Amino acid sequence: MQPRKEIPAPPPISPAGWALLLLLVAASVLFVMDRQALAILKSTISKEFGTNNGDYGLLVTAYLLPYTIGYLFSGQLIDRWGTSRCAVIFLAGMSTATVACGLAHNFHEMVAAQVLLGLSESGIVPSIMVMVTRHYPAERRGFVLTMFQALQSIGPVITPPAVAVITLAYGWRYSFLVPGLMSFGLALVWFLSDSPSPPAPVSPAIKIPGIGFQSVKLLFTSPALRGVLLVRMITDPAWFFLIYWQAAFLQERAGWSLADLGRWIWLPPAAAAVVNIVTGIASDRHLRKGGDAPKARLIALQRIALLTPCFAIAPFVTSNKVLVLLMLALCYVMANVWLTMVNVLVTEVAPKGMVGTVYGILSALGGVCSFIFNYAAGPLVDHLGYSTVFVFCACLYPVGLWILRIHYGDIKNPPMLHHPMADNATTEASKL
Repeated sequence: MQPRKEIPAPPPISPAGWALLLLLVAASVLFVMDRQALAILKSTISKEFGTNNGDYGLLVTAYLLPYTIGYLFSGQLIDRWGTSRCAVIFLAGMSTATVACGLAHNFHEMVAAQVLLGLSESGIVPSIMVMVTRHYPAERRGFVLTMFQALQSIGPVITPPAVAVITLAYGWRYSFLVPGLMSFGLALVWFLSDSPSPPAPVSPAIKIPGIGFQSVKLLFTSPALRGVLLVRMITDPAWFFLIYWQAAFLQERAGWSLADLGRWIWLPPAAAAVVNIVTGIASDRHLRKGGDAPKARLIALQRIALLTPCFAIAPFVTSNKVLVLLMLALCYVMANVWLTMVNVLVTEVAPKGMVGTVYGILSALGGVCSFIFNYAAGPLVDHLGYSTVFVFCACLYPVGLWILRIHYGDIKNPPMLHHPMADNATTEASKL
C-alpha cells in the first residue's frame, strides 16, 4: 500500500490581501444593489410610469446594450492605464447614474440613466478581475474569487429587504439615491487606496495588442480563450434572466407581494455564497494535488451543472411558496457558481497583462446574447408565459458543459500555453 500523498498547504493571505478583498467586495455589493433595485421595483416603477413587460424589457436592454459595448473597451483601458485611474472613473459614473435613476421623472429619463449605468458598470468587474490576478497567486485564486463571490452576496441578500423597507417608508426613489451616494464615497476610498503603478509589468518583447480588433482577434485564434468565449455567450443569458426576472416571476406568477420579496428573496444569494466557498476550496485543493488548472475548474463546473433541471421545474411549482423558493435558490446557486468558476478559468487561460482585456471582451460578447435574450424575454413572457423561458434556460448549461469538455476535458497541460502570446507572458511572469 502506497503512502498517501500529502497535499501542500496553500499560501497564506496577508492582512493587506484581506483588506483588498473587502474593498473589491464593497465595489461589487454596490454594483449589485444598483442593478437589483430595478428588478425588485419592476412592478412599482411600471405603475409609476404606466409601462408593461415589453417596456421593462426595453429598460433592461437600455442597461445591457451599453454595458456590453462598454466591455469591449473597458478591460483594454484598464490594462493600459491601470485600475487606479479607470476604476475610480467607472465608480463615479456608476454613482451618478444611480442617483439619476432616483431623480427620473418619466420612463425616458429612466432609460437614459440606465444607459449611463450600463456604460459605467462595464468597468467594475474587469477592474476587480485585474486586481485579483495582480495580487493573489494561482493556488489561492479559486478560493479568493469564490470567497469574493460569497462576500459580495451580501448585496443581493440585503438589497431586497432594504429596498422593500426604504420604498415602503420613503418611496422608491430613495432606493436608488442611497446606494448612489454610497458609491461616491467608495470611489474616493479606491482613489486613496489603489497604487498608480501599472497593473502587470511585462517585458518589452511581449507584444500586447492595442485597443481594438487585434484584442478581439486573440479570443478567436486561441483555442483556450475561444472555449470560455463560447461558454459565456451561451450561458450568460440565463444568469441575466434570473437577475432581472426572478422578482417579477414571483410577483406575477406566484402571487408574491413586495413584502414577501423583502422577507425571502435574500435566501438564494445566501445559499450561493456558501456553495461558492465550498466549491472554490475544493477546486483549489484539486489543483494542489497535482491537477492542472483547467481540469480543476472543469470538475467543479460538471458538479454544479447537476442542478440545471431546477430551471425547468421552477415555473411548475408556483402554487407552493416553499418549493418555488427552493427551486429558484438552486437555480441561483447553479448559475452563480457556474459563472464564478468560468471567471476563475479566465484568469488562468488569459495571457498575463491582458486579464482585463480578455475578461472585458468575453463579457461583451456574452452580453450581446444576454441583452438580445432579455429584450425578447418581455414579449415571450407576455405571449408564451414564464414556463417557456425557464425551460429554455435549463437547456443552455448542458450545451456549455459540452463545449467545456471539448476544449479542456482531455488536455493534460493548461491550454493557455498553446498560444504564442501566452507562451511569452507565462515565461516573463515566472521571472517576476
